[in-house]
Amino acid sequence: MSAEPAVPTSGRAAAWVVGAFAFLTVYFTGAFPPFANGNELSRYEMISAMAEDGTFAIDGAIARLGDHEDKSVSGGRFYSNKAPGLAFAAYPVYRLLRPVLPRPGPGTASPIFVLTRLLTVSLACLLALRRFAARLAEIGPPAAVALVTLAVALGTPFLFYARSFFSHAWTAALLFLAWDRLRRGEEANGSTRGARAAALAGLLAAWAAISEYTVAPLAAALALRAASGRSPRRFVAFAVAAAVPLALLGWYDRVCFGSPWTLSSAREALPEYAALAGAGLFGFRLPSPKIALAYCVDPARGVLLFSPFLLWSVVGAARWWRTGRSRGDWWMVVAGLGVFFVLLCGYPNWHGGWSLGSRYLLPGVFFAALPLAWALDGPSSRGLFLAATTLSVGTHVLLTASWPHFPIEMTWPAATGSLWFLEHGWVAPNLATLLDLPAWPSLLPPAAVAVFALAEATRAALPVRPAAAVALLLGAAPLSAFLLRPPQPPYLGRLWRAGVLGAYSGRDDARTELRATALEAITPREKRQAIQMWRWLGPRQREP
Repeated sequence: MSAEPAVPTSGRAAAWVVGAFAFLTVYFTGAFPPFANGNELSRYEMISAMAEDGTFAIDGAIARLGDHEDKSVSGGRFYSNKAPGLAFAAYPVYRLLRPVLPRPGPGTASPIFVLTRLLTVSLACLLALRRFAARLAEIGPPAAVALVTLAVALGTPFLFYARSFFSHAWTAALLFLAWDRLRRGEEANGSTRGARAAALAGLLAAWAAISEYTVAPLAAALALRAASGRSPRRFVAFAVAAAVPLALLGWYDRVCFGSPWTLSSAREALPEYAALAGAGLFGFRLPSPKIALAYCVDPARGVLLFSPFLLWSVVGAARWWRTGRSRGDWWMVVAGLGVFFVLLCGYPNWHGGWSLGSRYLLPGVFFAALPLAWALDGPSSRGLFLAATTLSVGTHVLLTASWPHFPIEMTWPAATGSLWFLEHGWVAPNLATLLDLPAWPSLLPPAAVAVFALAEATRAALPVRPAAAVALLLGAAPLSAFLLRPPQPPYLGRLWRAGVLGAYSGRDDARTELRATALEAITPREKRQAIQMWRWLGPRQREP
């Protein structure tokens, strides 16, 4: 069968994948009351402070919405310790919603928070995914488009962070949209239209940088890419537009911390965070090979264990180079990601605390996946890639079906954490649970949508070798083995999941699981850990 008839099928399949992603970001609310993640709450309180109090200081917002660890202190007042770009972008959305929605209450479960997240982070991610699929259709075989789009959308932590108010998926979207606009500027007919596209690219790239400072190498790679073009006018437009967010950041830092060169991380309120940020350069030290290895294969975070399809990016990058096409883009992707990765390998807190996957690497996900278009030109490569994608999608759909914030002690969290929580009846809050429908049935619609997206991407990828059914089974087998016989997490991990279930799910108020796990302690160290966990997450009035 020729490739040409497959083009519309591939396009429809990619559209179904993007649609499935959109459904999942809307279906899950992202809020786990009474728990409110400090990372999200810190930004949310900054928005609330700007809108409700007319100030960047979050003291009043803390009183309304709750306290947390993610704050900075300056002049006796508290501020968000986060880069302000996402909060700045969400502020007008919040103001538009506020006249028709009540003032938010404590935590992040208010409708205004969910809608603000949807109209900023989720919307940007949806637009980026759609443009990513379109670019794949231009450079790769049609049979690979939907499959690669599916792998990125549902087979990485992008699936979760696109429905949260963290900055990782947000910056991934802005960076890719910036590159896409830069390319559109070069493809445009007319210098004025090209300059406008380049200006938007510069604005998006710099806005990503002021939303998450660690993406500066990727933003710089985009700037170098703009400079390498043949039109000085487009580069000037890129640079002038990029200066706007950077000037906004300088003004914010001067107002809050006394100098345009003082970032919020330099004024951390929590002593542990202050010590971390004060070491090295903004908390970054010399790159560590040990951290690099952990990013790749750590059983609690490793990207190559949870998203093994990314191994094909290496093959794709090599083939891309041999084609001689778009060398400027090749250097932007390879060099930008290389510097970005090496920089993050110098951050001691590489695991990100309570986290889903290696979240600090997520901003580069679209650029890391772009070379895949060159790696899947034959049935055998697509068949093996389909198996890896099946494993990746199954893992992340399960990881995001319940509580998603795991400490580094929770190795193989899909089996040891997510499955365990689901067995105890705790599912991720969603539109069905808001209507008081049973927990397990509420997961049937998103599960069906994910399976449908996988089926459509598989159909569009045909022919594949081994046969599609075999490839799907090869991908599902490792995850199934882990689920049937889940590995035992270390004692501290078992304590943690029992404590979290009791403190945040509403299904074990008596802390039955935590008490039982605490009484399993044998060594003096385990007994100390049990007492500490009970005091932290157990009923305040009781000791085991």
